[in-house]
Amino acid sequence: MRSIIILVSFLSFAAACDGGKPTGSTCPTSNAPTYGSFGETFFETYCTGCHSADATDRHDAPSDINFDSEADVKMHLDDIDTEAASGPKATNTLMPELDGPVHAAPTTDERVTLGQFIACEKAGQ
Repeated sequence: MRSIIILVSFLSFAAACDGGKPTGSTCPTSNAPTYGSFGETFFETYCTGCHSADATDRHDAPSDINFDSEADVKMHLDDIDTEAASGPKATNTLMPELDGPVHAAPTTDERVTLGQFIACEKAGQ
């Protein structure tokens, strides 16, 4: 029985560390979210408190993952999708962690728009 408990604990931990699943989001054909219309405010509100080169307490965020600019964000689109975005195939709520500078999670609508923003960035729109 102890072996089963250890195995279940390990598998739960491993699943949490792997992140979520790709959302399958697509870029809308009208009113597509851009970095200027959506992304910059989203990342300032929910991400750069820990994921910034200037963050004084990163709360264990890796030092090489920063979202200070559109270029920084573009380098991590797949990770952001599987950690924080929502779409037809998955809703990922692993980020932001609420024990640091962020005390409220993005709404589902914000997560859906994040997925769309990521899809648009990947499509080069």
